[in-house]
Amino acid sequence: MTEERYDNHENNVLPIENFLKAKEEEENEISQLLIHMRQVREAVPVNRRLQVELRKKLLERQKELMNPNMVKHSLPEVSKAKKHSQYRWHPKSVAIIGVAVVILMVFIFGLGQITKDQYHLEAAGSPQELTRFWTEDVPLQPAISPDGSKILVVRGGGLVLLSNTGTQLASLEPPVGATFRSPAWSPNGTQVSFVLSYQGSEEIKHIAAAELTSSSNINRTYSEPEALKQRTMVSLDGASLKEAKGTEQQKNLHYSNLVYSPDGQSLAYVVNKLGEPTEVWVRSADGHEKKIINGDAPTWSPNGKFLVVQRPGRSKIYDLWLVNVESEDADLLGPGENPVWGKSGYLAFCTETIQERVLTFLPNGEPQYKVRQQMAEMRSIYLGKDGSPMLKKLQAGEGWLANSHLLVAPETRISGIEINWLRQQEMNGSYEPKTLILNEIFKCEGQVFGPEDQWLLYARRDGDTVALLKVMVEKQWEKERN
Repeated sequence: MTEERYDNHENNVLPIENFLKAKEEEENEISQLLIHMRQVREAVPVNRRLQVELRKKLLERQKELMNPNMVKHSLPEVSKAKKHSQYRWHPKSVAIIGVAVVILMVFIFGLGQITKDQYHLEAAGSPQELTRFWTEDVPLQPAISPDGSKILVVRGGGLVLLSNTGTQLASLEPPVGATFRSPAWSPNGTQVSFVLSYQGSEEIKHIAAAELTSSSNINRTYSEPEALKQRTMVSLDGASLKEAKGTEQQKNLHYSNLVYSPDGQSLAYVVNKLGEPTEVWVRSADGHEKKIINGDAPTWSPNGKFLVVQRPGRSKIYDLWLVNVESEDADLLGPGENPVWGKSGYLAFCTETIQERVLTFLPNGEPQYKVRQQMAEMRSIYLGKDGSPMLKKLQAGEGWLANSHLLVAPETRISGIEINWLRQQEMNGSYEPKTLILNEIFKCEGQVFGPEDQWLLYARRDGDTVALLKVMVEKQWEKERN
């Protein structure tokens, strides 16, 4: 996929040789230095208000430096006379240094204005496969412990605890006839939440993380002191909250995509009512529940006041929306799905792209057998703590995907389907050019950032298996964009 380039073709760099040449021709070094520094300053866009304030400080500093009495008072009291006689600064030299330092500050601040928000997130190395499972109907949605040492996934309806290298540490089996889904780790690391489905009825449950991580819990079966009909939910402060929902109503509700707010005081989740669009709800620590918007796959902003959710768009693709949790106002961002918003302000999401590869060539060098398929690639974009940096760009007419960066590209290796197809062509004696059109095979799902956004964990489906992968990420300056 071709990336758009945003290169600055203007040459705003002023060579120092011009100043040195003028310095040799004239004796007034201060004048030439001021002229050169002014040209450097004008070549860089700066904050005008900051420029005025620094110019005022520059004039005040010049007056202080040109006043001999103030220069003497600024010297140390110990051996003042001796040091003053040996290292006395010429007023002209002092003025030059003062001007250079202050203007250099202006230059640095001005440079900061143009380099701000000019970094992007980039994969540091190739993704590392931690483990692989057989595919299931339920997407693989990993949850990472706050310290990054453990990973929780659902397999076969049970909770499976892995190390950050993919080694299985423990498992928690559900009661007979029940299944677990959508695990979420609380930000303080003391609690794990999940959806418990039993006899067509579902509810959100919690368990102490210590019970899950203890070695005695290997292959342990989940149990409760009372029957599920009590329908209680343990809040973050340990209190029990009664849920007064009827049994028939509960059977039509399905929960998924649990995710805690950064402060741990709110839990966002998805409610799917039979025959109706999915809804994003938020439940606070005091038990208050509130519908936010129709959508799916919520992810919290770093400040805990916004959500990014995916909603069905046109042409059977998803769009990402920025939603204010308090006011419920929503702004369209652009196409994407499975978003995850990291603490550093970067959003990772998936988009679909059409990839065409040549498998074999004819003797004359022309393509013989090709494969075309719809694949998912992972991209990243900077939203800041509340999404406002991106909203400003969108309002200015800048494109959503044009501001994003490729984070993880789809794999290009030949799959078993393609190999079997090539064998079939050879057995049939068919050598004319053909194109094999495949459905999407490599699909990213369940991505989540590790501690301090230093790495990203995600799952990728590959035929009958799904791989859990880990990729290190880092910030790169915009000029390094490919």
